[in-house]
Amino acid sequence: MKPAALRHAGRFALLAMAFSWPVLLAVDGWLLPLAADRLAPASLAALGLFGHLLAMAGPAIAALLLWRRHPTPARPAFRWGRPADYLWLTLAALLLRAGTLLVGYLVEPGTLHWRSAVEPGVGVILIGSLTVGWLAGLGEEVGWCGYLLPGLAPAFGRVGAVIITGVIRGLWHLPLLLLPLLVAVGHGELTPASAVVTGLAAALGLALSNVLFGALLGWLWFKRESMALVGWAHQWHDLARDAGLVLVIGAASSPATALTWSLAIHVLGLAALWGIRQSERRARGASLSPAIASP
Repeated sequence: MKPAALRHAGRFALLAMAFSWPVLLAVDGWLLPLAADRLAPASLAALGLFGHLLAMAGPAIAALLLWRRHPTPARPAFRWGRPADYLWLTLAALLLRAGTLLVGYLVEPGTLHWRSAVEPGVGVILIGSLTVGWLAGLGEEVGWCGYLLPGLAPAFGRVGAVIITGVIRGLWHLPLLLLPLLVAVGHGELTPASAVVTGLAAALGLALSNVLFGALLGWLWFKRESMALVGWAHQWHDLARDAGLVLVIGAASSPATALTWSLAIHVLGLAALWGIRQSERRARGASLSPAIASP
C-alpha cells in the first residue's frame, strides 16, 4: 500500500513541477527582468500576477489529470463548507498580521506608518490578491489537500501524509529560491559552491516551513474536507502577509515583524500537527472499540 501511495505522490509531484517550474522560470527569470525598463509599474505587476497565477494552477492541473487516468485516490466531492468558517479565517489572518506589526512597532518605535499613496503597481497587487487570489490558493490546494492528503493518509496516517505533502510542496516552490541564487552567480556575487550550499540550506528550510504551513491547511482539510475553504485560507494567509508589506512602511519590513510572523505560523503549524495526531488517535480508538466489545 505504501509503495503505491508513494508512486502516486511522485507522479503527481513530477506533473505539478513540469507545469509550474517552466512558468516560474520564464516569468521571474526572463519576462519580468526583460520588461522591467519597458513596462509601467502597473503593467509589470499585472504580468507578474498573471504568471504566478498560472504557475499556481500546476498542482490542480496535475490532480485533475491523474483523477481522469487513475481511479485511486478518489476525487473528493467539491464542498463549499460553512460561511462562518470563511469569516473566521479572514479575521484570524488579519489579527495575526496586526499582532506581528505591533511587535515590529514595539521593537522599533515610530516605524509604523501607512503608505500615504498607493502606487499603481501596489494597487494591482492588492486588487489581484483580493479577487483572483482565491483561485491561486485553490490552484495549489486542490493538489496538496484534495489529491495528496487523501491519497497518502490511508498508507501513512494523517500526520505522515501532512509531512510528505509538505516536503513536496516545499520542493515545488524551489524555483522562487533558486532564481535569485542563479542571478547572483551570474553577476559574480556568489561562487557556484556558495550557491549550492546556500541552495541546500534554503531547500531544507523551505521543506520544513511548508510542512508546518501545510499542517495548518491539512488540519482544516481533515476538519471540513472543503477545497474551497482551504483555498480561501491560503489566499488570506498570503494577502495578510503581502498587504502588510505593501501598505505599512517601516515595521512591516523590519526583522522583528518578519521573525514574529514566521514564528507564529510555525508554532500554529506544530499545534495543528499535534491536533491532527490526537484526532487520528481518537478515531483509531473509536474504530477499535466495537471490535473489542463484539466478542
